Amino acid sequence: MVPKYKHVAEQIEIEINEHVYQHTNKLLTEDEYAQKFDVSRNTIRKAIEILVNKGYVYQVQGSGVFVRDHYKSDYVNLEKLQGLTSDFSGRKVETRVLAFEQTKADEEVAERMKCPVGTPVYYVKRLRLVDDHPFSIEASYFRKNLVMYLDENIVQKSIYTYLRNDQNLSIGFADRVIYADYLNSSDAELLGLKENDPSLLVDNTVYLTNGKIFDVSRATHHFRHVKMLKVSNIK
Repeated sequence: MVPKYKHVAEQIEIEINEHVYQHTNKLLTEDEYAQKFDVSRNTIRKAIEILVNKGYVYQVQGSGVFVRDHYKSDYVNLEKLQGLTSDFSGRKVETRVLAFEQTKADEEVAERMKCPVGTPVYYVKRLRLVDDHPFSIEASYFRKNLVMYLDENIVQKSIYTYLRNDQNLSIGFADRVIYADYLNSSDAELLGLKENDPSLLVDNTVYLTNGKIFDVSRATHHFRHVKMLKVSNIK
């Protein structure tokens, strides 16, 4: 079970990303949160400490806790796995499903997913567009015994929203590796670029709270359109 303070931190983080506090840029008081979540003030303090350490908020002695304004710009936020729809909430985001199938993990996927070769997986490949411009190509493998069901209607929308809300998956944490490479001809055509143009790639390995890997993916981004944000707290 997730500790109460972590659950509270997650809920406040969601509210921050949904711009709940944009009018005042200030969080509620400890007493208000304690009443809202029916927890102790100490639990709220621990939750706020998590958000401070992640760089989402900062504390001003005697004045309260304030939200950093990083969310006001259109970046791929490396702090969260909410997807482009959340990162670019004020813009037109589209998804084109290029491939969807049930298959089995080959050696490369099995090594990344820490599972036996031949493990049943869902394979999803999507082209994401922002304001009608090709933005990224996402190729993902979901372990079928952990992600019990997907179909083309689901992968056309936000997969993670479905996994959280409909399958009640407890998504824990992710390893994200960022690097540059040259585009092959097929990816270049999808992104409206030329073969051997540069691209920014992100390899994601995503875990449940119990430490099991349920998703490994690679996102190939249009180098002219993508900007990435990693918020930090310097101690």
